[in-house]
Amino acid sequence: MHLFLLSQAFFSAAVFFTAVLLDLVFGDPPTTIHPVGWQGRFISILWKQKPDGGKCRLFFFGLFIVSSGIVITFGIVILIHLGIKQLSIYKESIPGFVIIVILNSFLLKGSFSFRNLLRAGDRVAAALSDGDMDKARYQVSYHLVSRPVDSLDASAVASAALESLSENFTDSVAAPFFWYALGGPAASWCYRYVNTADAMLGYREGDREWGGKAAARLDDVLSWVPARFAGWMICAAAVLPRLDARGAVRTMRHDARNCSSPNSGWSMAAAAGALGVRFEKIDNYVINDGGRRPEGEDIKGLKRLLHWSLVFSLPPVILLNALVLSLIQRTFNLPAL
Repeated sequence: MHLFLLSQAFFSAAVFFTAVLLDLVFGDPPTTIHPVGWQGRFISILWKQKPDGGKCRLFFFGLFIVSSGIVITFGIVILIHLGIKQLSIYKESIPGFVIIVILNSFLLKGSFSFRNLLRAGDRVAAALSDGDMDKARYQVSYHLVSRPVDSLDASAVASAALESLSENFTDSVAAPFFWYALGGPAASWCYRYVNTADAMLGYREGDREWGGKAAARLDDVLSWVPARFAGWMICAAAVLPRLDARGAVRTMRHDARNCSSPNSGWSMAAAAGALGVRFEKIDNYVINDGGRRPEGEDIKGLKRLLHWSLVFSLPPVILLNALVLSLIQRTFNLPAL
């Protein structure tokens, strides 16, 4: 059992590290050929058929969008994964092992996005550095936030970017990692579908208030553990020079629940405390009220913090994945990949 656990840990590590390497080198493919883009188009097509009027009808239609997408996503990913598992007979050879690792890495890689997330922050930082406020507001609005930005000054734009980047570390990295580790690629891709549905429909306005409620509530449930995991990984990474680990832990414990969302505040509060800055969304929340106002340069500091948060998150998810795979093998006496 211990030997099998070690072999599964090695396999899991190979898959996760290869997936991260693929992301850092290549980023995401164009939306037209990205499976998350396909999920978004599926949601958009269904939403155009929404019923007229009635909270109940909208809620159940939204529930249909979520459940049908989960079933389709689960079925497709399971079929692909089962196809990869058929190659397990070649796992003992080095070329076979490498091929299986790469195929599993591609399945994992598609469900998370790190490089492209940080590049969105780079665009905002560059515009702020150039003093081009119109461009900075456009970049932060186009890539990162949905709030009105026309009246935001440079510090408020930097704050919006920092808030979104740290919050999206949960949605784009920590949660897909966690669900892949716990339930394999089907789980991470189903999470990604729910998160995409929440991003598109989960607004408290018009028909989306009830049509997107099922997606929003399910996303809250699925992100509950990953959000707290992401917060603690940011705190761990804050031990690096020029960061404040104690401030990260203190702010996370004190301010993580300041947001209306049960999950978004954890990674934001940890990042605000680590950087020593104050996050504020007007008429919504304030995080780390005693911190200084953020600047464009803080986006570079957050990038460094999130890079190391990613590194710190890998050992726990690799161990969890190895334990799950070992449990599958022990329970069903099957080779697990």
